[in-house]
This record gives sequence, structure tokens and C-alpha cells, in this order.
Amino acid sequence: MAASFISGIGLTMFMSSSYTSNDPNHVVVANQIDNNTFISQDNGTVFAAVNPNTNRIYLANEVSNTVSVVDGNDNAKIASIQASGLPLKLAVNPDTNRIYVTEHHIVNNIEQNGTVTVIDGSNNAKIASIQVGAYSQISVNPDTNRIYVTEHHIVNNIEQNGTVTVIDGSNNAKIASIQVGVNPSGIAVNPDTNRIYVIHHYNKINDKWQNGTVTVIDGSNNAKIASIQVGVNPSGIAVNPDTNRIYVTNYIDGTVSVIDGNSNTVIGKPIKLDFGVEGIAVNPLANKIYVANGITATVYVIDGGDTGSKVDEIRKLFAWNVAVNPVTNKIYVPSYFFNNLSVVDGKHDNIMTVIPIGMYPD
Repeated sequence: MAASFISGIGLTMFMSSSYTSNDPNHVVVANQIDNNTFISQDNGTVFAAVNPNTNRIYLANEVSNTVSVVDGNDNAKIASIQASGLPLKLAVNPDTNRIYVTEHHIVNNIEQNGTVTVIDGSNNAKIASIQVGAYSQISVNPDTNRIYVTEHHIVNNIEQNGTVTVIDGSNNAKIASIQVGVNPSGIAVNPDTNRIYVIHHYNKINDKWQNGTVTVIDGSNNAKIASIQVGVNPSGIAVNPDTNRIYVTNYIDGTVSVIDGNSNTVIGKPIKLDFGVEGIAVNPLANKIYVANGITATVYVIDGGDTGSKVDEIRKLFAWNVAVNPVTNKIYVPSYFFNNLSVVDGKHDNIMTVIPIGMYPD
């Protein structure tokens, strides 16, 4: 079902043997016989999200201020949508075919409130703009047609408690504001349980890094029901709705914390990877987790079974984010530094194609 295709940072998968293009504006797609294809894009792609129902991939390009649209059937770029500000993050509701883009705005070097631009996936038209806070993250529950946006609040250079704004996707109206802790960043939804997960990272105290937390929200009444301690500087979060497991990357620790969504407790010890882990996505059909690390230029593949162990590494992928289409078993890896999108065959974890995108895709 469509609900199984949603994760906090996109839909993601990766492969073991890697291919990189010398052209800094290309994306790679791999097939099972290691053929390579090159696809033109915009500049600066960092973030990707997938609509598995239409097999469209959406990419936020921070430098060119555009959202690229790629047809997953032939890896052709079919549209470039001009953003009103700096596009940061994306979320897709596959049931309504709506794409949500958080945008950052600066006027005269002064940070302004951000916006969420709503795009109709049937014609790539912008149909609404919703004011939110700055540097917002976003996730969607397709079953309830609710959109969740994290917002930072700073007063006199002091970080205040953040909020999660709830948007009704049927009319694009803000219907609730949920107060959470400071520095709310990544957000993910389990549509099967109607739970929302928000990660918080904390600054040093007495020159010592503090562990981050995950706030759990009940989507039926917007009540906070739990706070779970994870590792230092959590930066990415994704959910497998089929197993009710939540995965959190801890940037400083170089680990992945695994949370049991039934009990809201951390399972065992964190999975050890490398310093700098950030973007994360889940393929619920394969029960694999993909973790991007732009520092080591690696995408790690984790077995979501009981072992929770790292099973593979895809090298030479300079990415902070990953996205998965579980229907086609393709994984999409945008490269911030090389302005491309790598497409990976999820069955064999081999890169199929590199597609040129835009400057600093996210």
C-alpha cells in the first residue's frame, strides 16, 4: 500500500559496486548488467523524494532554486519547476499526487519565515504557498492527508522550543501547532500507526556534546506521548511501517539508533558506521535501510532483520540524502558536490545510471 512507501528523508536504496561520472552535473542509474545512462538536470541538487505511484522523482536544487522532475521509467528529466525561495526539503503524498517543498527566504541578509510550496504532480503546477518557520523539515501521512512541518524559533539569538505545524492537505490550511523541544529537525511519519517522530539535536554543555532525543506525537490528537534518547547530533530519521521500526542517524557518533515503535524504546546497541552519517531511508518491501554519508562518500546498506547489521557499502557517492522507490526497487542518491543523481538497482545494489541535475541537489 502507498503508506509503506513514506520515510522521513525520502524513499531510498543503494548498491555495493559504484560508478561515478566525471561530469559534475550528472546522476547515475544502474541496471543489473551495469549499463550506464546520463541524464541532464539543473544545478545544486541535494534532496530527493519519490512518488512510487507515478514513478516520478523530485529533486530540490539549492543553487538554481528549482525542483527537477525525473521520469523513473526512462530516467529523463521532464520538468524544472522554479521555486520562490531556496528549496530545502521535499515530501510526497502518493495518494493525492501532491509534492510539498520547504523553501528558505533571506531578504537583505535577514532570515525570513519559510514557506511550503504545494505542487500538483499531474501538471507540475504550483497551487499553494503556506507560510511556516525557517529551515523547516517536512513529512506526510498519506492515510490522513496531513502534512507535518518542523519549525525553529530563535529569540535574541537564543534557541526556543520549536513547533510542529500540522497542515490539512485537502485545503492547505494550518490546523494545529504542536510545541516540541529545541532544535527540531528531521521528521518522519508511520502512517499505519499514525505516529509522528521528530528528532532534536542539542548543543554542547561544558564543552561536552549532549545526546539527542526523538519526540513521539500521536497523530489522532496531536499529543506528545514519548521522548526517546538517541545518540549525539541526530540528523536523519526514517520509518519502516511494516515492522514498526524507526531508524535515526547520529552524526557525531557515526551510528544508527533503532527504535521499537510499539514500546518507544531503543533496541540494543546502535549500529556502528562512520562519523558523518546523515540521510536515511527505508525500503519496507526489502526491509533494507540506506544511510548516506557525505564525508566518507558512502551509502551504507543495513539489514532490517533481527541482526540489524551493515551488509554492504556503496562507495564514491557524495550524498547527504537517499530516496527509494520500493515498487521498482530503485534507489536514488543525489550528490551535493557533483550535482548529479545516481540510480541504483536495489536487487544487486549496483549503480545503473548517473543523471545530471542541478547545483547542490538535496
